[in-house]
Amino acid sequence: MAELADRLARGDPAAFAELYDACAAALHHWLLLQLRSANDADDVVQETFVRLARSRKKLRRVENPVAYAFTVARNEAARLQRRRVRKPRGEAELPALASVDDASAEREAVDAVRAALERLPKEQREIVELKAYAGLTLREIAEVTSLPPGTVATRYRAALGRLRQWLIKSECHE
Repeated sequence: MAELADRLARGDPAAFAELYDACAAALHHWLLLQLRSANDADDVVQETFVRLARSRKKLRRVENPVAYAFTVARNEAARLQRRRVRKPRGEAELPALASVDDASAEREAVDAVRAALERLPKEQREIVELKAYAGLTLREIAEVTSLPPGTVATRYRAALGRLRQWLIKSECHE
């Protein structure tokens, strides 16, 4: 990763392509969950890579360029949300979830998971989404969120426990 960071800092176009290939799809998927809009997710991914290119000299000090790209995207998403009035969550644009098989049982399961995720505190939900949807490791999540790795692991385990409990309880009430 240090070699990639060094190539990025030198402005190597192949290095930027490599970083883009390594994380753009996961970034976009995660941003869809955060922003509830495919257009906003597209804009934030684009702005993330523009910012990375503009501040490429800083990348020499970065240990993990993928985690750093998620950090930049997280900040860009927050900036966008501050500038705009967000859509209510009920009007969410989630093509990744909408493409799930139309079988009603699967749709109900997706809805139950989505509802359970919404119940989590924001700090726990973000960690679960970065792990499950963006595929980041707990160490990378710690870098993205600027939290100690132990805190990330604790919040992740607590979130999974809550989700499991809520999903089991919702199954019993059907």
